[in-house]
Amino acid sequence: MLGPRPGERLLEIGPGTGLQSLHVAPQLGSEGRLDIVDIQQPMLDHVMRRADERSIGNIVPALADAHRLPYSDASFDAAYLVTALGEIPEPTQTLSELRRVLKPGGRLVVGEFFDRHQIRPAHLIAHADSAGLAVRKLIGPPFAYYALLQPRTIPGIERRPAAVPADPS
Repeated sequence: MLGPRPGERLLEIGPGTGLQSLHVAPQLGSEGRLDIVDIQQPMLDHVMRRADERSIGNIVPALADAHRLPYSDASFDAAYLVTALGEIPEPTQTLSELRRVLKPGGRLVVGEFFDRHQIRPAHLIAHADSAGLAVRKLIGPPFAYYALLQPRTIPGIERRPAAVPADPS
C-alpha cells in the first residue's frame, strides 16, 4: 500500500524497534531517504544500531514530537505510522502535520492493530477528514487494518473540518 520507490523520501512516525524501517529503507535505494521520528531517543538509537548492523545507510533519525515535525512543507513523497497513531494524543493534529509535510499527491499509510490505543477505522476517517485528508483505501478487519490516505484537494474550495465523533472506549 505504501509503494516505496527508489529515490523517494519517506517519513516514519514512531518506528519502534525498526521492524518497518529496516524493510522500507532498502527499497528507496542509495538515492532515497527514510526519515524516522520518535519522542524517545533510545528508540531512535535502537533503530540506528540495527540499520548499521545491516549496512543500511539511508535512515535519518530525528527526536521530535509528531505535532511539530522539523521539516518544511511538502518534503515527503510518502509517510507512514504503524501502531503509532493511537499512542499520540490528538490524532487529528498529527494527521494535519503529516498532511503539511507531504508533497501534493503524497501518500500516508496508517496501520492499526488491536490494542488499548487502537484507533478504529470510523474514527480514523473522521480524524483524516478534519485534517484535510481522504481515506482512499482501507484493507483488513476493523481490529487490524491498513489505510491509505492522501491530501484532499478540491480546487477553489477549502473544506471545513468535520466533527470527530467521541471515542466510546
